Amino acid sequence: MGKAKKNNDAINPKMKKLGIKIALSVRRDKVTHDLERFNELLNFVEEALHVKKKRRESYVSQKLSVMDDENEASLMAEFYAEDIFQIEIDFPRLQRYALFVSLMSIVESNLIGFCRTAKHLLSVSKDFDGTLPQVIKRSMEYLENEARIDISQFKYYIDLSIILSHIRNCIVHDEGSIKNRKDSVIISDFIKGKETILLDTDRGKKIILNKGFVEYYSQEVLKFLDCVSIGLGKKVSSLKLLD
Repeated sequence: MGKAKKNNDAINPKMKKLGIKIALSVRRDKVTHDLERFNELLNFVEEALHVKKKRRESYVSQKLSVMDDENEASLMAEFYAEDIFQIEIDFPRLQRYALFVSLMSIVESNLIGFCRTAKHLLSVSKDFDGTLPQVIKRSMEYLENEARIDISQFKYYIDLSIILSHIRNCIVHDEGSIKNRKDSVIISDFIKGKETILLDTDRGKKIILNKGFVEYYSQEVLKFLDCVSIGLGKKVSSLKLLD
């Protein structure tokens, strides 16, 4: 009986370390899987928009090319103007809005996951409430203040992700219009920045996500989540939990 207990005592630390390694790996792999799957969808949507645009333009061009009467051609061009607007402006806007909102949902769900993993691995007493607003800001405060993880090395990505969340909220709550929003200055200043050439507003102050915007920032948030993962791993290592 005593020998069995001694063997269990020797095995348990090993099993605990293995459990920690698996938890860290699973959390990191989920980030990679989520964003790989998202980018596959993103590429599919952008390709579909491009193909549809080319087909619509070719169809309209063929219709107009066989018309000898200029007035008739002009009327026909006006008739097809709505179709061209939809395929060139309206549909891409709606699709990129939806994709960007999904991207930010992936970011927040993974941050909630990191907080829960940190609570489990680091024996943090306080729970993280993922149902409240400002998930990005609060999750970083939780990891810094409760889990004691050093987040100073990725402050750039934290600030960037918070600004992106403002854009997401504007899209969700105001259909992309920054008019009369409390955070309109924050969004406007970001749009004016040199690095945001893929982001713009139309004459009605409605956000335009140009082609390449969602792709670029999907890579930026991946770097952000990687930093969080590394920070958690370093904290675990510093406590000798894997030695």
